[in-house]
Amino acid sequence: MRMKKIILWVLTSFTLIFILLLTIRPRPEQLQRYLVHPAPKAQGDHLTVQFLGNTNLLFSDGKTSILTDGFFTRPNSVKVLFGKVSPNRETIISSLERASIVHLDAVIPVHSHFDHAMDAAMVADICGAQLIGSSSTANIGRGYGLSEDQLQVPELGSMIQVGKFEITFIQSNHWQYPDPKERERLLNCAIEDPLKTPASIYAYKEGISYTILIQHDSTRIAIQGSAGFKKNSIKDFDADILFLAVAGLDVMDEAYNNNYQNLLIAPLKPEVLVPIHWDDFTVSLSEKPLATPNVLFNLKFGSDLSKAFKELEKRNPERTIKVLNSFSPYSIHDLKEPN
Repeated sequence: MRMKKIILWVLTSFTLIFILLLTIRPRPEQLQRYLVHPAPKAQGDHLTVQFLGNTNLLFSDGKTSILTDGFFTRPNSVKVLFGKVSPNRETIISSLERASIVHLDAVIPVHSHFDHAMDAAMVADICGAQLIGSSSTANIGRGYGLSEDQLQVPELGSMIQVGKFEITFIQSNHWQYPDPKERERLLNCAIEDPLKTPASIYAYKEGISYTILIQHDSTRIAIQGSAGFKKNSIKDFDADILFLAVAGLDVMDEAYNNNYQNLLIAPLKPEVLVPIHWDDFTVSLSEKPLATPNVLFNLKFGSDLSKAFKELEKRNPERTIKVLNSFSPYSIHDLKEPN
């Protein structure tokens, strides 16, 4: 009887510790220090942006609206690790309503992993948008059932006009998973056939990772949706604002972070940096504020989001860093002004 009580106590203790590790989510002080609050919502054709979690960015000038990724379903970690994933229509519609999105002109995944492109075809369908991306993204659209005239695969280095948005697609590299098995399964490979869901996250191959350059009148915006870089890829584009992924910078060495700086950030010459891809994309967007990775994740992968911000800070002392509230419209004119 005494042995049973000891075993029960040990199991209970381990369960409680496990739950605690899942529940505690360290929040870097930089998320508050760099947080900027939006001015009252702009009207008319004033250019705005909303950050909708992960690498979802909604740009609108009042006439034309484009959205990167459109990943709203955010399946939980159990499904991600052990099951299959698929878009959740109810969650997507709820998120679109929360962002006041009725119509979109384009949905543009930055690459084709599930946490970027899984919902893209459904979002394009609901909002009457073109799905623009790599051939892998197009195969996600085909698997969903989009018609060919709703799919667009841009030529690398080419510019696509959507309203007043001039969008150029530059080939980049994805953040390099430290685990070689993950690199082999997820990087430098394509979705070759129409992808039906539910599917394993490993069915969502990278395709092409883009640096996306946007010009709208005199405003220049760059988006880097994964913390990767490609030598000599950025030329002749001085960005007012760079929306850049920070997830993973904390586990990379000094050389990698120097290359991210020297081959991506420095050539773009942005005055303002807006970190994206820092929240836990397995937690619902209904959580306020957006959830950061939990202690268990940090212990397993050696992660430290605070360190990722520090890597950015120490290499950009003269640049302004701004963190955005989710689902709040910001004036690009206000946002691009350095502090």
